[in-house]
Amino acid sequence: MERIGPHVLPSLLVELVNAGRWRTPDDEDLLHAVFTDEPQSAWFYGLADMTRQNEFFHRMTPEDAFNNTGIGIDPNHAVLIGDLGADMPIALDYRTSATSPRVLYLAEPGWIEVAKDWRVD
Repeated sequence: MERIGPHVLPSLLVELVNAGRWRTPDDEDLLHAVFTDEPQSAWFYGLADMTRQNEFFHRMTPEDAFNNTGIGIDPNHAVLIGDLGADMPIALDYRTSATSPRVLYLAEPGWIEVAKDWRVD
């Protein structure tokens, strides 16, 4: 069981990372189709990078976590797993479920839901 802070990472994510399959797609059109935004040097984090990126993120307050408008995010209940570019993080939001967090990313003007939960059906 892999954790980032208090949060257990979805086992499929850990499997993908360990197998070298959780990596940034070469096809930017695919990223655009999923996130509906233009990627700018997208980067899907490995476990060490997730740990490092979240050390700072978890010290932020919700007000400081790029909560311009929209659904917002609470850094104490989220894990950054990648980014689409500068100031465009991708996060697992554990506020909705401790076992199957939803997926969000930051765009203009705020956080956008990509998937209601992490499960792949």
